[in-house]
Formats: sequence, structure tokens, C-alpha cells
Amino acid sequence: MIKPTPEQQHIFRFISGGKGHGIIDAVAGAGKTTTIMECARLLEDKSAILFCAFNNSIANEIYSKFHRLGLNEVAVKTIHSLGRQILMDNNFSGEPFQLEENKYLQILEDRNTQKRIRPFLKTIFKVNGFHPADIDNRNNFAAVNLLYRINTRLLDISQKFRATLAGNQLGEIEALATHFGIFTGSETRRRDFKEEIEAYFHCHQKLLEAGNELAAKQKIIDYTDMLYLPHEWKLYPDKRYRFLFIDECQDLSKSQFAVAAKFGRADARILAVGDPHQSIYGFTGADINSFDRVREYTKASSFALTSCFRCPQDVITLAREIRPDISGHKKLAGTVQTIHFDQVTGLAQHGDLIISRLRAPIVLLIFAFIDKNIKVKVHEDEMREIINEIKNIFKQEEIQVSISSIPGGFERLKATVKKRWDLIIERNANRITHSVEREIYIRTEKKFLYRKLEFLHKKYEQWKSMYSSIGDLLLKIRDYISATHDPIRLSTIHRAKGLENDRVFILNYDELPYYRQQQKEWEKVQELNLKYVAITRALDTLFLVENKRTDNLEKEEALFDNLPFGE
Repeated sequence: MIKPTPEQQHIFRFISGGKGHGIIDAVAGAGKTTTIMECARLLEDKSAILFCAFNNSIANEIYSKFHRLGLNEVAVKTIHSLGRQILMDNNFSGEPFQLEENKYLQILEDRNTQKRIRPFLKTIFKVNGFHPADIDNRNNFAAVNLLYRINTRLLDISQKFRATLAGNQLGEIEALATHFGIFTGSETRRRDFKEEIEAYFHCHQKLLEAGNELAAKQKIIDYTDMLYLPHEWKLYPDKRYRFLFIDECQDLSKSQFAVAAKFGRADARILAVGDPHQSIYGFTGADINSFDRVREYTKASSFALTSCFRCPQDVITLAREIRPDISGHKKLAGTVQTIHFDQVTGLAQHGDLIISRLRAPIVLLIFAFIDKNIKVKVHEDEMREIINEIKNIFKQEEIQVSISSIPGGFERLKATVKKRWDLIIERNANRITHSVEREIYIRTEKKFLYRKLEFLHKKYEQWKSMYSSIGDLLLKIRDYISATHDPIRLSTIHRAKGLENDRVFILNYDELPYYRQQQKEWEKVQELNLKYVAITRALDTLFLVENKRTDNLEKEEALFDNLPFGE
């Protein structure tokens, strides 16, 4: 490694000659991986070292680096794989555990589960202004939409409950659902909310019982089970380690840290690394206190890495507005340039990274790139979500039918979809008690819906000689966002964490940190953290993309179009 900084030397002395646990507060681009590598090299028994990685990509990167340094004996595992190892070590049934990613969705859709939760579903339907018989009415699109929302919330409650190791009482489930925004603030203030959350609680109980039974008897688990079941069943691994490196500790849920800690011997030492200002995964079960919780649990000595090796000075100046102690190691000034949304497609080059807090700007930019016949690259998960988002606008029969066979063609289809979704959007908005927030929600949702429909209509007219249905159009769009040769990459900020790029565009920068009505304090902190993460991806050039000019132009164009010129 290059000559270590005084901060790194301080950490190395602690590893080689100190005692107890340590925790490093490392700014973005601070060379934490290099620091950890040197720490591992200083330890004598490499086979007694475990590196706990946050995800597979980090694990693969760290494993490769250890391998290149000849430190092959160091174990590198994701925390999920560690949880699975605990389950395997304690499995004496002869039947291997089977991973089923959609386990709880399948449980929820099972006929026996539906029978058990039906009385509580009736309560939820009644509270939301529906007749209980509407549960089975597949022709009532609004009722179908409500059932989808109920299922989504139940799955969310199940995942958060297991990730946070919450207590299984009504009060704790209500607190959990409120904390993670599973219900909006206006919903929790309704007089009948107590009745509704109690119904959700009973549904959750039935799901959890079925999920635990399925794991115990048939060895079927999902990813969160890997973290939850070792704690629930009080299990420990066969092999434990003398030294644990725990990465990204600012984003660990309670269940993740619990799994990692189970792999330490009684006399083990832990060195945790993270950046509280990069805590952005609160929605998964972590929280803004994760870093401090790890420090408190381990009574760790505190260290810092404040020098960023990644970003040029002008980017550092911007990042310092959020994290004042960050300093830049590079002498290069770099470039920070403010542009407008409608300039992005003209300025973007092969290999650029374009990131956004929300998915909607990414979808609109994808439309703009397709209009220019430019293929881009979207993460596989993001791609699936974008395609499903568009697909879910339509009924199944509308996706497959040849548009030319519809009387009135695409115009008729578009009008039908608009009419249906206008009602759904307005009905969903009725749950928002704040009038301004409700109007913003309706206007935003309808505008985005219309933009998607207009784009599909335009592409259909251009491509109808080859593509005859909505399903065909979606396949073509998928092809446009699957480029492989040094493509322009589009990503949410969450998925861009850990990435770096010479040139980075941040969409709707003028709207960061993202704000909405009734936002909780921890959510405000994480929104500011997301802005910091976005800024610190750039190695050389950072484009701050503003959205306001685009909105103003749209308003002016709409006004002009409505004036009677030429009549």
C-alpha cells in the first residue's frame, strides 16, 4: 500500500498492539478496504479472521483482494450467508434448507392462509369503505388494488419484524409499521386506525406461524429467515473466529449484527467500519443509530478516516456542506457543473453514471434516450421494477391483445386506462388528510401516468409494423435498457452506493434532500445522507441536474397549446 496516513497508522497500532473492539468512522472514498487489508496482514493467524460483508458484490471484491495479497485463509462471507451457515450447522434432519425468495408471498397466497386471515381482511376492507364481498370481486379494479396494497403491507411488516427482531405484540407491530411508514401519518391519525392495525397484526401472526413452521418442517427459508431464525431458535455456528471485520456497520439491522456477533469467540475482537453519513437503508430494517448501536454494544474504541482519495477538490467542497470533516487527498480541482434535465441526453457519453433519488426521473430519461435511439444500462433489478411498473398500468388482457384489434386503437386503450387509474389515484388520495399533500399526490401521480401512456402511444405508432401489443413494446423497451458495451448507466442512488465513476450526473439535484409531508426525523437524516452518497460518487466531473426549468417549459408549452392561435 502507499504510505499510510496518520489516521491509518493509529488504527494499525490498535490492531497489532491494542486490546478490545474498535469502530472506524470512514468518510466516502477514504480507502477503508485498503486499511482493512493491512489490518488483516498484521494479524498472525489468518485462519481465525472473518470479514463480514454487506452484500455479494462487496464480498467478491474483498475476497479477490485478499487472494491477490496471498491472504487466502481469511474467510469472507456475507452476513446472510453466515446466517444460513448457522442454520446448516444445526440442521440434523438430513434435509437441506431451500431458499425461496418469495416464501412469504406464497404463504400469503396459499388457500389455507387466506382462510385463516379472511375475517381480518374483511375488517380491513370495511375500514377502507368496501363491502367484505369485494375481497373476491376481480372485476372491481379498486378492490383488487386495495388487496394488492394489503398484501404488500403484510409482507413489509413480516420483513421488518424479522429484520429488527421486534417484539411480537400489537403495540410493537403498530410502532414498527408507523416508524417505517408502512402506513402514512394521516392514516395513523384516523379514528378507525386501531381497528385496522389490529386486523393487520392478526394477519401477521398467522403469516409468521406458517413461515416458521415451513422453515422447521420443510426447511424452506427466505433471505430474512437467514437472519431471523438463528435468533428465534437460539442457534450458534460450529466455527467461531478470533477477529471479526464488520463492514458497512451504519446499515446493519439488529438481526444482521446479531448474526455476525455469533461468529466471535468469547475473547474475539471486532473492528467495525462504516460512515454514519452514508446510512441510507433504514427502509430495510436498519436505522440511523446503527453505527452508534454497534459502538455501544461492543464498547469500541473510536477511530476516524477523514481523507477522501476518490473525489476532486470541487466535489469535496460540495460534500463538506453535509459532512464538514471530510478532506480531499487529490489535488485535482475537478468539475462541478449545473445543467438542466433536458440537457442530459445531449451531454451524456458512453461509460457515464446517471443517478437519481427517485425512479420516476430515471423512467422519463429512459424515454428520452429511447427517443434518440440510444441504448443504456439499468441494473437488472431496476429493469424488472421499471418494466413491472409500466406493465401494472394495464390489465393482463390489455397487455396481450393486438392494439389494432381494439376499436379506436391506442387512443381508446389510453382513454380506458386513464379513466380507470384516475379513479384509483383519487380513491387512494382520500386516505391523505392533508389537503395540499393530497392534491400534490393526485397531480404528480396522474402526470406521471399520462407521460408513460403518451410515450407508449408514440412508440406504438413508430413501431407498429413490428410490435403489435403492449407486451411487445415492453420487450423492446427492455432491450433498450440492457446495453452491454461501455454503456451509459442509470441507477437509483441506493443502488449506486459503493460505485464510483469519472463522470456522474445527479438527476433533480435541486430537489435534494427529498422532502415530503409528515416526514420523520430519521427519514430526513437519511435523505441528507443520500445526497452525500450521490455527490461522492464522482472521480472527476459532477453534473448537478436541475428539474425546475423542464417543469416551467412544460407549463408554458401547455398554455400555448391551449390558446386559439390560427382559429
